[in-house]
Amino acid sequence: MKKLPLLTLSLILAACGSQTSPEGGSVAVSAKSSTVTAASGNLPGSTSFTFTNKAGGREVTVSTATITWTDPTSNTAKSETVNLSPFTLPSGFTCANTTSSCNYNDPGTTPADRSVERTISDADLFSKVLAANPAVTSLPLSVRFNDSQNAVPFTFTSKTTTGGDGSGTPAETAPAPLITINSTGTPPFSGSLSVSVSGNFDVTSKVKSLVLEVRDSKGNIDNTTYTSANANATFSIDTTKYADGNLTLKAIALTESNLRGESSLQTVNILNVAAPTMSIVSPDAGATITGPTTVRVQFRQSVSTFKLQPISGTDDVKLEVRDFRGQVVKTVYGQALQVSSGIYEAFIPLDIIGPEFSSNTYNITATAQAILADGSTRSLSSSNNVTTQVSDNKPPALSILMPGYIADPYATPTRAIITRTSAIAIQTSDDNGVSSLRVDLVCDPATAVSGQVCPSAPYSYNVPVNLAGIMFRVFELGALMDAQPYVQNGNYTMRVTSYDGTNANIQEMPIRISRTASESMIAGLGSGVVTTVVPDSTPGAVNPTSATWTIPGSTTNEVRVITLAYDNSMATLTPTRQRIDPVLPAGTVLSVTQAFKDEGSYRIDYIVQDLKTGFTRYYQGGEVVVKKNPS
Repeated sequence: MKKLPLLTLSLILAACGSQTSPEGGSVAVSAKSSTVTAASGNLPGSTSFTFTNKAGGREVTVSTATITWTDPTSNTAKSETVNLSPFTLPSGFTCANTTSSCNYNDPGTTPADRSVERTISDADLFSKVLAANPAVTSLPLSVRFNDSQNAVPFTFTSKTTTGGDGSGTPAETAPAPLITINSTGTPPFSGSLSVSVSGNFDVTSKVKSLVLEVRDSKGNIDNTTYTSANANATFSIDTTKYADGNLTLKAIALTESNLRGESSLQTVNILNVAAPTMSIVSPDAGATITGPTTVRVQFRQSVSTFKLQPISGTDDVKLEVRDFRGQVVKTVYGQALQVSSGIYEAFIPLDIIGPEFSSNTYNITATAQAILADGSTRSLSSSNNVTTQVSDNKPPALSILMPGYIADPYATPTRAIITRTSAIAIQTSDDNGVSSLRVDLVCDPATAVSGQVCPSAPYSYNVPVNLAGIMFRVFELGALMDAQPYVQNGNYTMRVTSYDGTNANIQEMPIRISRTASESMIAGLGSGVVTTVVPDSTPGAVNPTSATWTIPGSTTNEVRVITLAYDNSMATLTPTRQRIDPVLPAGTVLSVTQAFKDEGSYRIDYIVQDLKTGFTRYYQGGEVVVKKNPS
């Protein structure tokens, strides 16, 4: 059976509440002096008290004192209660760390008396007594602090001097302010620091202002933040506003009659841990770079000193350049040097204009590791987007997607067949922009069929583009065959040229132009697209809710298919979406269903090539207009 540890009586009492004496308090108070003397209506002195929290007592906050005496004229009991700058007595326990309070259940805790000395100005305690007794000698009185078990006896004497006007009114004296640090713990302090200021104003004085002046370790003086119009005040100092090191505190008290008093200086040490700021000063965000540049990275100290941790050799700043895909395409390093107090800068050369870089948008990210005053490490980073503009020496990319080769052109010289119902599909791209696309049908007498006459110039179809990036284009080549110029049946080289204004890319494919009706059909498929819709009459709903575009029948042979979607754009040349199926097996039904969420116009087209015969046909679907029903 497991034995539980025994609890002492003191611990049991502490768990249930503080121990109390027969007089009803847990705090005993004694004073180092038992006499108080006012001179010229002023209480310039102070009294040191010892507050003892008895063994097992709970933590206590002292904030008031009640002074009791017998009025010498009326022989009646009098009392006054005054508010003090609050302070806390630790609980009546000792433990391994004797500088702080202990809880009864902390390891190594032992009930024991805990004492704290506190100096309280006589003006704070006895000004009301002086006001009631401006001229007494050896007046007995007692002071009892809240939650104390005993009253502290004093003998109070006040002496009257004649004022300058001979009226006998006590002469006003200058205030003598005192500073008390309320925050506990071991310096250096951080965050908020609690400081109480007692003005120690003469009983006859009117308060003009009470100021807590703060001077930081760099000599900067703040005498406007912490002010009060009361005789006593407690301020919470935000230490993060000041440089790490010593704060020098001074209290200044001013009366309406322009008497001034200053406290002695008190010094407290502060240390706040905060990372420096990091920024890319140049190049500016959004800048256009046309050649090699220098990236200027700046670090600014906040309230904490810092140093940078080396990343590569002696270099402590890292630059990464990412392209539009987010991939790192270049990494360089540099070293930051101090340029003024608290400011470090690194100047890092960067070249992203070489032949391996295109004109585009790039992200420059600078990173570093800062070691702060307390030894902790913080990761720092800053980034800017820039645009590069380089000499364009690369042609656009270009591919003929439809028709495709139905056999290896290097082994079997077969040709795709273009009829009146055919179309071709092209994909091209360029970082600077494609200015135009041109389709030429070139006749070569060496490959011409019997009766075919080759013209001196090719049949050309030119379409402006003026777009950057990847784009698709559809040409209804079959619809142009019978126009002027007329394209004879026969063999041709279909030449496609993509041009970016400086450079061109040319791709060629052998085709055969045919007007034979049987060569315009895809085996197993009908001649058009059947479009069906699903209506919905619900108020406020989109109508129809979906549509299906189907080519009747199923394929007899393997086919190559491009499916073209047009969403709110009926421009035949430019689909908004496309899908390529390089090979679909025999027996495939070509059908697409699209559901609608928004109003607009929609269409699905197909370009189908029979991979056995080479026949190529363009199927254009019906336009479906989607609208919302009235609510």
